[in-house]
Amino acid sequence: QGFTAGMDPSMKGLAISNSAPIRAAHNAFRPARAVEVEERERAADGGDDVFHFVAYIPFKGQCYELDGLQPGPKLLGPCGPGPKGDWLDIACPAIQRRIEEYSASEIRFNLMAVVPNRLRTLETSLASLEASLAAAAEDSNEAAALDAQAADVRLELAAERRKRAVWRKENNRRKHNYTPFVIEMLKMLAEKGELQAMIDAAAERARGAEADAGAGTKMED
Repeated sequence: QGFTAGMDPSMKGLAISNSAPIRAAHNAFRPARAVEVEERERAADGGDDVFHFVAYIPFKGQCYELDGLQPGPKLLGPCGPGPKGDWLDIACPAIQRRIEEYSASEIRFNLMAVVPNRLRTLETSLASLEASLAAAAEDSNEAAALDAQAADVRLELAAERRKRAVWRKENNRRKHNYTPFVIEMLKMLAEKGELQAMIDAAAERARGAEADAGAGTKMED
């Protein structure tokens, strides 16, 4: 952030796109390939699907749309009273209009919210409660209430840590390349003479599923 402080928006975007840590984190989640094929960069044409991020933010009482394919921010309207106001009342209709611009069959949309780190929020809340509890008089109603609140936050904190452990395991599985394992397993099955029988059985199940689907369609007609 400090490095790009004096840059214009286009140069900031270029700096972000060339950031090695950001590129490494992004590429860590790409699908594993048995063979890497180098592709030359080219400009998108009318037949390509162009996926990109569009952000909606409140800033100084106004709601803005930030579209990476547009030359600058688009002012959507005032948010209302307060630092951020009811900016979602402005952003949500704009998001809905953007989705409706595409065909009814298009479902390739991801809606994400950038929110504070819940783990850090809970840790900060617990530290504050424990400090207040230490300053409160023993055996007082205030101490009992603070202790109950701290116990609730500890439970939420434990649940959040368990959830993140599950996320970490899922991410490791998502990033792992299983292709060598699958290839080796298929080789072993072929050596044992079991692979062809499994392929035939799978093909038979597929034909049966197609036949059942066809019969269901005829009944509906």
